[in-house]
Amino acid sequence: MNKLLNYLKYFGLFFIFIIAIATITALINLTGVKSSIISKLSVILTAISFFIIAILASNKTKERGIVLGLKLGLSFIILLILINLIVFKSPFNIDRLIYYIILLASSILGGSFGKNIKFKQRKK
Repeated sequence: MNKLLNYLKYFGLFFIFIIAIATITALINLTGVKSSIISKLSVILTAISFFIIAILASNKTKERGIVLGLKLGLSFIILLILINLIVFKSPFNIDRLIYYIILLASSILGGSFGKNIKFKQRKK
């Protein structure tokens, strides 16, 4: 039950990142920047969010970082695929596959880095 609550916490963090990324790209779109630059920025910011969430998750678990990054990345990607298919009705193509592979690699790297990084604990 505790693991489920942890995963739900990371899903909530993921949604906050996605909403923030959508807001940032929408605001940049209003400035008149080319849409190709905005789409690349969106991919980079999403990959960074996967990386950060995997670092935070793997730092607090006893599980291997790569395995946790893979689990989180796959679960987020499945969620993104479902949202794209149901809400946006966007077709699945090779560009989407490359996008999801980049996100999965980012999550796996974040998991392995997070396991090896030790954050300073505050003394109480």
